[in-house]
Amino acid sequence: MENAVMRMGSDGPHLPGFGSGCQGRYGSGQIWVDDFLHLSEYTEIKAIRCAGWNKLSVLRRVSPIQYDTAIKNGRTQPSAITCELPDGNTVEVVAKFSAGCDQGNVNLAREVISACLAGDLCLPVPEPFLVETTPEWIATIPDIGRRVKAENSSPIAFGSRLVIGQFGAWGAGNRISESMLLTAAGIFVFDCVIQNPDRRLGNPNCLVRGDELRIFDHELAFSHKLVIGWKPPWHIGGLKSFETNGNHIFREGLRGRSIDYTSIRSAWEKLTDNKIGDYENVLPVEWSDAKSSAVDAAQLIKTARDNIDAVLEEVRRVLK
Repeated sequence: MENAVMRMGSDGPHLPGFGSGCQGRYGSGQIWVDDFLHLSEYTEIKAIRCAGWNKLSVLRRVSPIQYDTAIKNGRTQPSAITCELPDGNTVEVVAKFSAGCDQGNVNLAREVISACLAGDLCLPVPEPFLVETTPEWIATIPDIGRRVKAENSSPIAFGSRLVIGQFGAWGAGNRISESMLLTAAGIFVFDCVIQNPDRRLGNPNCLVRGDELRIFDHELAFSHKLVIGWKPPWHIGGLKSFETNGNHIFREGLRGRSIDYTSIRSAWEKLTDNKIGDYENVLPVEWSDAKSSAVDAAQLIKTARDNIDAVLEEVRRVLK
């Protein structure tokens, strides 16, 4: 639970459908949840300038200006920091450094790819950033342990916009309402495809507020090449690990529900090769050692897209 530093307050207005998890997309850009203001000034979604990811540009880089706090939960020992955006505004970010990850830059690359994919699938993921650190800023970190991690890391960290507002961690007492059913199902399919083992009851990596969800922490995704005897999710039995209750927070709540997968299928079918290629292209050159892993991740996404009907059939089997 590495994005669960919660603060009282409002995270702004929402587009219709955001309560059920949709971020909104128009053309080639994405509007990230928690990253838009003054929507009442616009009459059409197409009039909204994308403040976050846009495939025509690079992933936004931010510069840290203040170390806020160490986040106690999380195996990667992330930190909450305040950063400056390219336009001079500030943003609160949960930052992960490569030295805190088992596979270093590979895990950070998987975070970026997962966030970009989730955004294109209209799933509620906070905006990702590339955090450009400097030795001078690192020297100001008061926490010795976190400072050493940053010193031994790539100069580019992965950042995720801090989730604010009255969100709480998804727990055993939460239920999937009808209004969040499609979003929960979309997240389940997403996790099945990217082979994410880390949205468990003991570590949900999901925040909830009413019918709104936020998902994060995907550094363990796309590790399928490390699994002996791995079966892809479009093969019968490929999702066997998801059959056990507790291995995914939404499995029990989705079982036996009437789910129309039409919009989920459509979102996957709209992923073009160029769009998926962008997920690799936005990775910084500082993470060059993650290139082969990124290629593997992109190939898994493409093949799952091409076999999305078989993927959904396997999902249905798991959710019987």
